[in-house]
Amino acid sequence: MKVIKINEIEQFNCVPRNYPSVSDELTVTLINEMTNEPINLSFTFSISDAYLTIIVNEIPNDFKSGEKYSITIKNITKNNYIIYLGKLMIVDENTDIQNYEYQSQSNSRFNY
Repeated sequence: MKVIKINEIEQFNCVPRNYPSVSDELTVTLINEMTNEPINLSFTFSISDAYLTIIVNEIPNDFKSGEKYSITIKNITKNNYIIYLGKLMIVDENTDIQNYEYQSQSNSRFNY
């Protein structure tokens, strides 16, 4: 799962199935897991040390702490070939990702 922290550099790294060339045109589509609303990101990309780095140029209004998205990266130049599938989570800038606890969770038992 990829994590983007709000108010920090909005970017993530991934290892794609096939590496695009610098001249290829890519699309990054995020689908909100709660609302099923798609977001087409405005981004730039770079390739270094076996990673494809996606740098978000324009932050969507939907990016709020705790939101989760599925990621699809396609290479348009090569017939919309899917080069990466994954998950993305948005968190606050001071969130401890290693020991993350979703704040609105409850450990209480459900009563019927």
